[in-house]
Amino acid sequence: MENEPKAKAEREIDLDKELVSEAFELKAGDQLQLEKKILSVAFLLEACSGEGCEPLDGAAASGFAAVLRQAAEDAARLRRQLRRQCE
Repeated sequence: MENEPKAKAEREIDLDKELVSEAFELKAGDQLQLEKKILSVAFLLEACSGEGCEPLDGAAASGFAAVLRQAAEDAARLRRQLRRQCE
């Protein structure tokens, strides 16, 4: 028994970390890209502000605003596409 090789231990999965990593992974053509952008900014705002208990750095706020502006552009593009499909 002592000479038998030990079974390789499976890597423990941190589900929260896996989900967060997936949320930040934007791929071309991803159907959930807009939702991922918005949810990732929401997550970062909560994390960076200590869930609303601490002030937010101006540079971080500016970066979050840029991502949200891009998300708004994506939403407008999707709205135009839907309007064309309905016509």
